[in-house]
Amino acid sequence: MASLQLAINFQIIRLWEESVDTFINVPGLLPFAVLAQTGDRQKLLEQVAAKIDAIADRRTQNNVAASTAILAGLVLEKVLIKRLLRQEIMQESVIYQDIWEEALEKGLQQGLEEGLQQGLQQGLQQGVTEGEKTLIFRLLNRRLGSLPETVIGQINQLPLPALEELGEALLDFSEINDLRVWLVSNSPSISGN
Repeated sequence: MASLQLAINFQIIRLWEESVDTFINVPGLLPFAVLAQTGDRQKLLEQVAAKIDAIADRRTQNNVAASTAILAGLVLEKVLIKRLLRQEIMQESVIYQDIWEEALEKGLQQGLEEGLQQGLQQGLQQGVTEGEKTLIFRLLNRRLGSLPETVIGQINQLPLPALEELGEALLDFSEINDLRVWLVSNSPSISGN
């Protein structure tokens, strides 16, 4: 059986050591020009932007502009990049659109997860509160008989901690007046103080 060998020769190119001239005159290499050796990156980006504007094929122009913006972001401020490279051109780029869609998808996913988590927590809290109220009403009806609507309304306004306190206190009630006294004496709990 014959063995197959593959020899690969390569040379590492450090963009920051290369002359701008290596990249500035080839449209496909324009995005790398902003990383090349230069004394004034802003002026270089202005030159690159002018070269991009001169590209006749709209799709190529869009993709080169978006690629340039991405690589320029490694060495220049976002405000400067947006000012020099026309955003509407970049937005038509498949690269830009792909990044945008991915960011949108992540944002939606995160929003859904946070909303779901918050909804679950609220739902659990409401469920616990409603369960506590149901149990308290059953026990009070059994212990004291039918409750007046005003008392039912007061109990429905109680927050969960006050409902829990009422759940313990009702074991000592022997008449409806005991419940009314408890509700009056615990009115700071009812108002949330």
